[in-house]
Amino acid sequence: MKEQGILSVESENIFPVIKKWLYPQKDVFARELISNAADAVSKLKKLSAIGEYTGKPTDFKIEIEIDKMNSSITITDNGLGLDAAEVEKYINQIAFSGANEFLGKYKDKPGDEQIIGHFGLGFYSAFMVADKVTINSLSYKNNAESIFWQCDSGMNFTITKGARSSVGTDVTLHVSPASEYLNPVALEKTVRKYFRFFALPILIKYLGEENDKYLGYGTRRINDIEPLWNRNPADCTREDYLAFYTSVFEKSSEPVLWVHLYNPSLGLRGIVYFRDRDSMERSLDGTMHLYSNQVFVNDAAKGIIPEFLFFQDGIIDCQKLPLMVSRSDLQNDESVHEITKYITEQIAYKIVGTFQLEREYYEKIWEDLNPFVKFSCLKDKYFSSFVDKTILFRNLSGKYKTLNEYLEADNNFDPETKIYYVTDEIQQAHYISIFRDAGIDALFLTHVVDQPYIQKQELKREKVNFCRIDTDFFERLEDEDATRSLSDEERLENLFSEILEAHYLNIKISYLKISNVSSLITADEEIRRIKGTLDLYAAKGVDVSKLGINSEEMRDTLMLNMNNPVIRFLLDIDDPELSNQLCLHLFDLARLAQETLEASEMDEFIKRSNRFLGMIVKREYSL
Repeated sequence: MKEQGILSVESENIFPVIKKWLYPQKDVFARELISNAADAVSKLKKLSAIGEYTGKPTDFKIEIEIDKMNSSITITDNGLGLDAAEVEKYINQIAFSGANEFLGKYKDKPGDEQIIGHFGLGFYSAFMVADKVTINSLSYKNNAESIFWQCDSGMNFTITKGARSSVGTDVTLHVSPASEYLNPVALEKTVRKYFRFFALPILIKYLGEENDKYLGYGTRRINDIEPLWNRNPADCTREDYLAFYTSVFEKSSEPVLWVHLYNPSLGLRGIVYFRDRDSMERSLDGTMHLYSNQVFVNDAAKGIIPEFLFFQDGIIDCQKLPLMVSRSDLQNDESVHEITKYITEQIAYKIVGTFQLEREYYEKIWEDLNPFVKFSCLKDKYFSSFVDKTILFRNLSGKYKTLNEYLEADNNFDPETKIYYVTDEIQQAHYISIFRDAGIDALFLTHVVDQPYIQKQELKREKVNFCRIDTDFFERLEDEDATRSLSDEERLENLFSEILEAHYLNIKISYLKISNVSSLITADEEIRRIKGTLDLYAAKGVDVSKLGINSEEMRDTLMLNMNNPVIRFLLDIDDPELSNQLCLHLFDLARLAQETLEASEMDEFIKRSNRFLGMIVKREYSL
């Protein structure tokens, strides 16, 4: 028996298409050829289950042999094999879908083994690394003869009688002696990328030359046939989940939560881990692996895994993924939307359940969850409908409360008033101290995601307004019983207006209940947000002067507390130079509570401080 010919294909030459467009990464040859071998084993198992195959194979596996001396890589399976007619149909006629035909024929028969892909087109990914490919196969069919097929990259093939004596197939890739895949470590890494958790044992055997440094590699199994996500969650311990996380994602820190996914109707299993804050700060992006029947598909998985989950680590394995022919991308299919919805719900249920049933632990890990949960609520309305009520806020007393709990706890809270918040615990430390002394509460909202989140809450909750702690809060501290002096107020306002004219400030005179605060700079919350937007536009090169914003309205306010002794002292000073210096110093003190001074300004502030200290010492001790 001998046949020669040219591969039947409509395209003039399929190989450049395969190499350039279908498979952008050449290591997919391992995925395709091993998937084909696995398909062959799955088919034979199925035929055996329904009585169409009477043989009794007991050791199903896939073996990969690297022959360094002959520059070849052979992938062997003990599946159903091929006869000459099948080689003609499935190999010589490129892109015929053998798996689809098989499934169509036996879809109503018992047995749940899954056929991974499409034998035919994927087979030719072998030519991405090989100049010549051979097949040595014996079909399971009665009286079948072994066949030997070989083809070079010029599309010329021959078929002759083969030498294989047992049912199954050998696919041999004849590669360049310099091929990286003749290195057993490199090939193992490639195979583990796709089949680390494959259900069928995969073994690699290395045959090296004399004194070859890899001779000690020997033969080894390289995959875990029963990954953690396939086990019953009730049988998995905390130690199991943590060990699996460390092994797969190679992270030094532990996750704070995890969700074990299982939905038979969708053919979905997986585990999603919630990273801790330190891990999120080191790298915002998590690692999400998508598998199909325990075969790696990609680590992007866009379109099936909710976008907000890409901050976390996890593995999603779905048997029913509608994959494109390259098996690296998804088709747009209704089942994909159902899978995405299910994953979203399970993540939400885990967060809500932990909040309701383990509130103490939930508060303990909240700082780890905080940015992720808020961003996810902004990104996904469906997720937000479950989880928004579990978002916590830390107040000045260090207690965690939901927004509803916070509003209900303040018996004096007027919906028309403001919820104060801190964006920088260090920069706004002085304001925090003032609030605590005055018995006024505020919330810590220090993450970048907090600003869009509170704006969403303001739109959602009528009459609730958030104001940064350094905005105009003086109505809460005004001493209504203070004796006001309009003449003193006018003198003080004129003094500061004249000295600080170049700084474009509004001057406000207040009588606060606390006397240890002399001066503060504040801004209206709405104006502060507008200025933030203008700064953003300016950073992008937009001429904000053309936006028609009234510069008078955009000024900050310098508040002066008439109940402070330093402010009162200013009214009695006869020395114009001292008065000038003291006004500048009060202004700089107010600025330091909000911002960092320029180098020259800080230098002058320190020199001025030393002069004032010298004056105090000289006055007190008559030096």
